[in-house]
Amino acid sequence: MPSGNFRFKVRPRKDQIVVPCAPELSTLLACFATTGDLRHTTTCAESAKALQACMSNRHATGGKGKSSINHLLGKIRR
Repeated sequence: MPSGNFRFKVRPRKDQIVVPCAPELSTLLACFATTGDLRHTTTCAESAKALQACMSNRHATGGKGKSSINHLLGKIRR
């Protein structure tokens, strides 16, 4: 266990976080807000299909993410 004076240093990320399918999601939410069509049967159907297509494409191309908790536990153990 580290001593009481030990502090973890957190470095800021150098690259920006890229949110997948953000434009499609914001378009769908804006459509819901303006029309009130929450079942996306008429006016928001195209936005819902675009979001669904984007999410299915991201799932197929996405890799397995790195677990940060295991990385941190490994550093503490050393």
